[in-house]
Amino acid sequence: MPAVRDRALTYKTEEVQLTAVDEFYVEQDKIGRIQRQIARVRVFALAFLSGMPDLELGVNDLPRQGKEVVGRHDIIPVITEEWIRLEDVEFHSCVSKNEFDETRTIKFRPPDACYIELFRFRIRPPKNRELPLQIRSQIITTGTKIEIRSDILIPGFISRKYGQIPCEDIAVRFPIPECWIYLFRVEKHFKYGSIKASHRRTGKIKGIERFLGAVETLEQTPLEVSSGTAKYEHHHKAIVWRIPKLPKEGQGSYTTHTFVCRINLTAFDQIPEKLPSHCYVEFTMPATNVSHVTLRSLSVTNPDPPEKYVRYLSRHEYAVEMEHTQGQGPNAYVTATQVDKPPELQTSVKEESDSDSD
Repeated sequence: MPAVRDRALTYKTEEVQLTAVDEFYVEQDKIGRIQRQIARVRVFALAFLSGMPDLELGVNDLPRQGKEVVGRHDIIPVITEEWIRLEDVEFHSCVSKNEFDETRTIKFRPPDACYIELFRFRIRPPKNRELPLQIRSQIITTGTKIEIRSDILIPGFISRKYGQIPCEDIAVRFPIPECWIYLFRVEKHFKYGSIKASHRRTGKIKGIERFLGAVETLEQTPLEVSSGTAKYEHHHKAIVWRIPKLPKEGQGSYTTHTFVCRINLTAFDQIPEKLPSHCYVEFTMPATNVSHVTLRSLSVTNPDPPEKYVRYLSRHEYAVEMEHTQGQGPNAYVTATQVDKPPELQTSVKEESDSDSD
């Protein structure tokens, strides 16, 4: 449906807001190798302008390199001079598509005070690049006991240009078979709730971990996390581990954050033929992008240049394969010290029993 600017308004303070959102999707195997990755960029605009002005947006499109002619007050400060190729570009109805096909310039007349998606395009993400969040998950099966363990690690600096950018609104989903859902539900007044994870912290006494490391907790809860919260969410039909921000305030990089889920099945519980194979991670990173897109300039036909605000945001989504392992059976010490009866003793005992019967 076309959206046009139908009338001219007057503002005391003119303003244009631009937001570039990167959407990055990655598929990883159980050892962390990237099997597939795709990226898309969406640019949003919100304008409060007087009259009926025309706007021209300058992006670091490779065919436009060296052909930009803009005024000094139209330039937006940038921190990189990289140029990219835009693929499969889709525009809003207010953008002149013919102008883009001929000169590769983005000219548009935005509707008044409307937050619109100006255009979107595909980008080929760089290869052999360290991911800002690394996760390893495994499912350990020991008889009727199943343990889901996951470790999150935040590497060091993203780049020299951006420095250390935290990962925010982290959500890790571990799908649960439908027959095990009741294990994570608890009955409350007039409704059912979810069992929440317990937060395990080390003691304040220096070196106490050496003494308590081999001692198991007396009361083990089904869910334990070292950071954030975790509980079953029926909307996703999965256990969701949520962390507001990593690294935390005053916390350095390369710190491991652990999630543990223990499931003790009974003889009445069903065991599905196939356990979930992947866990899913979602998080955002402010002031960064994967595609290296840069909004370089914004020209307005009004005599007075408006206030310009540019914001970058990247949304990451990973599908990580979980490793399935079998837990150890009897204790290693019991297995090593177990003594089998010699065959001679067994035959002598059998002969004595036969003689007694006679």
